[in-house]
Amino acid sequence: MGTGSAPASNPIPAIERSVDHAELEPGDTDTDPISVSAEVPESIEATIDFSEVELADEFAEPELAVTPGGLLPMEPSPIEGRLRKAPLRVPDELEECGGFTLFGRRIKSLLYTTDVAVIRNSNADAIFAVYPFTAQPAITQALLTASEAPVFVGVGGGTTTGKRSVQLAAVSEMQGAAGVVVNSPAPPEMIEQICAVIDIPVIATVVRCDAVAHAKVKAGAKILNVAAGKDTPAVLRELREIYPNLPLIASGGRSSLSVRETVQAGANAVIWTPPSAQQLQADMMRRYREAEVKPEVPIMDPVAAADVNPLESARADVPIPDELIAKATTGGPKRQRPFPQLFFKGRRH
Repeated sequence: MGTGSAPASNPIPAIERSVDHAELEPGDTDTDPISVSAEVPESIEATIDFSEVELADEFAEPELAVTPGGLLPMEPSPIEGRLRKAPLRVPDELEECGGFTLFGRRIKSLLYTTDVAVIRNSNADAIFAVYPFTAQPAITQALLTASEAPVFVGVGGGTTTGKRSVQLAAVSEMQGAAGVVVNSPAPPEMIEQICAVIDIPVIATVVRCDAVAHAKVKAGAKILNVAAGKDTPAVLRELREIYPNLPLIASGGRSSLSVRETVQAGANAVIWTPPSAQQLQADMMRRYREAEVKPEVPIMDPVAAADVNPLESARADVPIPDELIAKATTGGPKRQRPFPQLFFKGRRH
């Protein structure tokens, strides 16, 4: 690197080397420090913008709120029951969904099941209650009674169609359903008839992005349920290009990878299929059998849980303390009151 002259408006400082490059042999390197004759200011001011930097949770300071009692965390601790919890939690990837708003409620996850025990022990935002039988109001009422989340119920479209599906949709709205789902064979004319009767949204199931899907949207379908199997992400992308503001839902499968792929394809909410109650029961029994030690105390003491009579609802394998038995049987046998004397007066012996 040689020295040269530069315009006076922007002078370049000269660089002095102790060894000339022309004197170096091939393979030799110049490791001596380079002396640069440049003026360095006494103070250097620099600013760094951390607005786009995301800190890990362990380094981020919790958000605090000013209250009369002092500074409290903005997000309080979750509330769980001693016995009742939500063991069936939806995958964390579903939080990446944008969701859609239904009657002021944000919905990102839908639980695909009709098992009331699974519904009662899940934290999904809504229930997607579609089953391969003719829709019956009695089943709908049972699901609505057990669920604490909005329920979308199926009203036919394949085996059940026509006027009966329209009537089932009207009854479902009166029972309290948040929306009705029609299967892919349902024609756009039937969707139009349902929309003319009910005031809750109609979810139309589509298997491809074609003229039938467009006709269902024009007929009044507020949400499209994409059920295209392995082609679901591709169909989602096609529909998202045409309908940027229309809520789209689709099944995300069981794996985290498939759920993330569905979200990235443009789904506003994901339908999650949970494990069945039979699978969960089999897994629990396997863990019980593999347990080496037996817990010292039962998880729930039925003796302490009984309010009226401590001996009721007690399991046979739980020993009952002597003091509770004595308490339940205090006072000994009741003495029978003698008959009054007037009872025998005037009777012949």
